[in-house]
Amino acid sequence: MIECRGRNGWFNLYEASTYKSYEGRVAVQMRSKSPFRDMPPIFFAGPREEVLALLNELKAQVEED
Repeated sequence: MIECRGRNGWFNLYEASTYKSYEGRVAVQMRSKSPFRDMPPIFFAGPREEVLALLNELKAQVEED
């Protein structure tokens, strides 16, 4: 189980998703099972290249020995 820290405290990750927005931007959202799902506790968006760079950096940190 993956635990996340959001605006209202800790929650268990239920769903993570991405979508492409306008003008080459992408968004990543991480949600709990909370019934108030209009805005996920963790949401970030930006230019595709910058989001990919961030995700690649996080992946590299996780893979470090």
